[in-house]
Amino acid sequence: AVVSTQRKQWYQRRVRGKPWMKKNNSGGSQSQTADAPTAFSILQHWSAYKKKKDIVQFGKVLESCDPRSFPKLFSSSIDADMVIAIVDAVDKYFIPSSQHQKALEILQAVTRVQRFDVMTMLMSQKDKSTISDVINRLEGDDKVIKSLHSRFSYI
Repeated sequence: AVVSTQRKQWYQRRVRGKPWMKKNNSGGSQSQTADAPTAFSILQHWSAYKKKKDIVQFGKVLESCDPRSFPKLFSSSIDADMVIAIVDAVDKYFIPSSQHQKALEILQAVTRVQRFDVMTMLMSQKDKSTISDVINRLEGDDKVIKSLHSRFSYI
């Protein structure tokens, strides 16, 4: 019982000051929520998304991230499926909540990830068409939208 209490106190000290860790209403244990500032926690949410297909939760994770950090966060861990999920989150989370600017920033950031060009070459024409449709629904700077179209339709 003493070890368990000490472990709990240590964990609470580590979590203090980290807003992405919040108390869970069931039993008071700690759980990670959508605010995920590290590559590790984004990958955890990505794994959970693949199992549950909860695009809203994945959208909240993306919303909490600074798009400028995407090239570092996703340096070697991003794949075509994750890019498609990010575009799906833009479509089903950011566009309905009128967060067009944030959506544009996220998509621009994805194009700056290290392996992006290779991923777009390997995407199916159907995926590229879906991405193009989502980009068309965004409102914002025409130059940015045109640039996104050219980057996502690479070949």
